[in-house]
Amino acid sequence: MTSLRAPGARAIVACLARGIFVQPRLALHSQKRWKGSKKGSGGPGTSRWNPPAFFDFHPSVLHALQHKLPVVALESTIISHGMPYPQNLETAQAVEQIVRDEGCIPASICLMDGRVKVGLTAAELEKLAKTGLAARKTSRRDLAVVLAQGVVGATTVSGTMAIAHMAQIKVFVTGGIGGVHRGGEESLDVSADLTELGRTPVAVICAGAKSILDIPRTLEYLETQGVTVATYGESDEFPAFYTPKSGVKSMCNVQTPEEAARIIGANSQLKLTSGVVIAVPIPEADAPKDAGKIEEAVVDAVEEAKVKGIRGKDITPFLLDRVKQITGGDSLTANIALVKNNARIGSRIAAAYAARRKPPANPKTGNKNENDQRNPIVSAEPSPSSTQEEVADSARSLSGETQSSGKRKGSPPKGPRPFVIGGSVLDISARFGGATNADGTPVFGESHPGKCVQSLGGVGRNVAEACHRTGGNPLLLSCVGRDVAGDGLIQEMAAVGMDVNGIRRLGGHSTAIYNAFLKEDGGLLGAVADMEIHNQIHGKEVAAKILAERPTIVCIDGNLSAMAMETVLKACTEKQIPVLFEPTSQAKAVKLFEVDLELIKGCVRYATPNSNEFVAMMEKTGGDLRNIIPVILEKRGSEGVHVHHPSKETEIQPMRIVKDCVSVTGAGDSLVGTLLTCLSRYHGNPANKGSFFPSAAELMPWVRNGMHAAELSLGSRHAVSKDLTWDAVYRIASQRSAD
Repeated sequence: MTSLRAPGARAIVACLARGIFVQPRLALHSQKRWKGSKKGSGGPGTSRWNPPAFFDFHPSVLHALQHKLPVVALESTIISHGMPYPQNLETAQAVEQIVRDEGCIPASICLMDGRVKVGLTAAELEKLAKTGLAARKTSRRDLAVVLAQGVVGATTVSGTMAIAHMAQIKVFVTGGIGGVHRGGEESLDVSADLTELGRTPVAVICAGAKSILDIPRTLEYLETQGVTVATYGESDEFPAFYTPKSGVKSMCNVQTPEEAARIIGANSQLKLTSGVVIAVPIPEADAPKDAGKIEEAVVDAVEEAKVKGIRGKDITPFLLDRVKQITGGDSLTANIALVKNNARIGSRIAAAYAARRKPPANPKTGNKNENDQRNPIVSAEPSPSSTQEEVADSARSLSGETQSSGKRKGSPPKGPRPFVIGGSVLDISARFGGATNADGTPVFGESHPGKCVQSLGGVGRNVAEACHRTGGNPLLLSCVGRDVAGDGLIQEMAAVGMDVNGIRRLGGHSTAIYNAFLKEDGGLLGAVADMEIHNQIHGKEVAAKILAERPTIVCIDGNLSAMAMETVLKACTEKQIPVLFEPTSQAKAVKLFEVDLELIKGCVRYATPNSNEFVAMMEKTGGDLRNIIPVILEKRGSEGVHVHHPSKETEIQPMRIVKDCVSVTGAGDSLVGTLLTCLSRYHGNPANKGSFFPSAAELMPWVRNGMHAAELSLGSRHAVSKDLTWDAVYRIASQRSAD
């Protein structure tokens, strides 16, 4: 264990997270005895969990821990000693609400009445705020004394980390960490926060070290303790609490919550006993305008403390108070702003970390995760012919089968994969029965017997599932509400092995609902779509992930805002990543053209509109659409697909008309997702690096494969058929060939 605690261990964590990181085992806590519980009692994820003695968990925190939902620990010294009442209470309530809005459970920690409180009631939070400076600052060394004496203890970073670790909360948000005090080389005044970080595996999300400290020596001390330190954002410069820059660099930077979560996960997998610091710079808009004034105030306050002989645990509150007085309150305003920002970023990291904890093995297949469930894809390219025999060969080769052996070969590819960015929706299909008009439409104005079915939906989600089921290994980037519908969507996707790490959980927003009304024959009458949450898909975070991971191809649906689309297309243009645009609806089809035309031409190589969407896009571009997007696959329902390719215009007729249609919902998305698997293979092949898009001859069999996937969807009550696999596509292709 000594070598793991050495300074080099922190570099191992970062390398694992960015390179060969393997996702954490499912229910890590349930696989080993929980510290503080009775032998055999299990961890928070088990049904036999006994919390440690002296711990009182808020019901919401207890529920979240038992169900592996994201929990964010919050310290209490900032409430008692950071600002006066009622400002401290208002700030604490605001921070907890931010955590909830990001889909996590806040767990403010303190000691009260001889109990360790993990998550506070409204009354307890108010009691702590009113106690204020009379509360005992409680570091690790103070825990036993404060607990035994039954007084109110406000936990510092050190104390909060220790309790969070005992409660198995992995992510802790605070304002700033302590460090080596100025002049510490003589006084040896070093915060207990640093030694705690060296021995407690909790991730601390903060705005760096307080500027009253010696930041270079603080980072040196953390290095000696083997603590991984990363800056959140585009720069690797370590922030200085009130200001985004300190002039000293962290060991690395992370640009997305998922990157940070991978580092935390790697740290856990290595079983390191040291923590992780994710330093989040204060937003420029919230930083004090005069950084020099802050530094001067710090220097003056340090000198005053020396004269007055103030040291030890009393020096930090003294210095912060003096800086606040000298700056006329600017430092306090900045302090509140940065804590709220840290809570926002920290909650997203906690949610990303929780999402990485995978569901149980599929009882039918025995697979442990989605990597095991992917259908292998080998190196052979599909045949460039559009005959049915060669379409069957194409499906066979993509599924990893050979004609000679009939057996699968190869293993799932590693490295770049496709991204799908778009909506995740709960679909409700209401199919009318009973009295209808001559054209099959229902008689409106009265109730009808019929069938209502709920299923997973959303264009982006459907495309991602079809891509996943046909071996494409996509990452879906989407968002859902923190509600029953959101829970169901994530659980169902995880159950089939889809990667749900890119889905954000948002409090204060409802999961998107699509309510379709169908004729008795399954045809669409109309629909009501509540898609407001999709405006929360942030282009900046998605773009950062694109730049970091460089997917083979990016599929965006029309649910994205024009601003998000533009940000995504900029990233794709920069890295020369091809984009497929799925319009989603006639109204949303034209949204793409609110983006700079040169960006569209720079990376959008494919579009998959239906006929109505195609007309709308043609009208919006003044008939110039085909000069803007080179390859357009126009979905024409029962008439097949019209391929608009620079080299030729081709009609691909369906080989079979589905007469026993259950629902048309998802058929087009299944086609697109299956096609996306093929395009990802094509653009991921180094041999095609100089090719802007495949030839028409190469494209034809892939489109037919997509049409076979759509055929399966038409016969299913699900948007994407549960029977969809490359094997199924191959069988259909073989049947059509035989016919």
